Amino acid sequence: MSPLRTLAWAALGLGLAVPASAQVEAITLTGMTITRHDVLPNIDPDLAAPCCAQLVFESGSDDDFVYIDADFAVAWSEELDRINISSRDIGLQLPTEAEPRQAWARFNYFPELERGGNSLNARRPRDWPEENAGAYLNLVFQVPAGTTQAELLIGEGAEAMRIPVTIPGEVSELPSMASFFDVKVTNFAIMPELTTEDRLSREEIAGRVVPTIGQLMRLDVEIVPSVNLRTDSEPGENAVFFYNTAFSLIGPEGLPLVNIGRAVNSSIRNDFSLSSNWDGDEPPTIEMTIFFIGSGEPGDYRLFFYDEEVGAAALN
Repeated sequence: MSPLRTLAWAALGLGLAVPASAQVEAITLTGMTITRHDVLPNIDPDLAAPCCAQLVFESGSDDDFVYIDADFAVAWSEELDRINISSRDIGLQLPTEAEPRQAWARFNYFPELERGGNSLNARRPRDWPEENAGAYLNLVFQVPAGTTQAELLIGEGAEAMRIPVTIPGEVSELPSMASFFDVKVTNFAIMPELTTEDRLSREEIAGRVVPTIGQLMRLDVEIVPSVNLRTDSEPGENAVFFYNTAFSLIGPEGLPLVNIGRAVNSSIRNDFSLSSNWDGDEPPTIEMTIFFIGSGEPGDYRLFFYDEEVGAAALN
């Protein structure tokens, strides 16, 4: 077999030879939720500070935000092993405009907004056809205030799927992230220093963290999620995801402490993610140790998870 033909067969095996039109034909809408919003809080800890100085996106009096959550069934086949429709080919067509509008945000883990559009991606299960899998879209558009009808376009040109969209007149608010978790403080104490150990280039390297300003404070928490927050999960599959910086601690002076990281094995990492997955109705209990720098003054300390107060700890 020639090298060129070998590459062609390899591309077919990877699903790369299936045209976009065939991918669009293989998906069927199974459910869609649409909400209208005037404001969308951004609780991403990398943007401002959700606890104390939150970034809020505002549509203004002339526009509204529209959130579309759409689920699709996929007609998998021997030839089709993946769906990969670019965000460039997904838009919201308004009856008064010539070109479809592009999404400016999405939700991968609801309700944490992520800026940028979203492609429609899915992969055929390894044990297909015994198991199946769908495809999911979660997009936020900006539309003129008063818009009630539109079409969600998926694909290119005349071959695109056109899904009628009815936008509700009432305005909705996003729930707080904390409403999906039960957070419990299990320990809170001042530490003179923190010793660490990292394995680097096959060597065990010892380290030490000693505060030069303020006090080093250790906070232990237990976190129990109540629902799945991943927007592209199959029914029965549950997942949550967040960073240690989602937690903020407010001292008795009314000012936030510096979050310097969470314990990871024998070391410390800042801006470090934590994910948890489970099946069924029994969510796990997630344990996390987080270190802060603060004054160490006696009194009550308020714990925030993203933008909502979830607990308190006291120093005597």
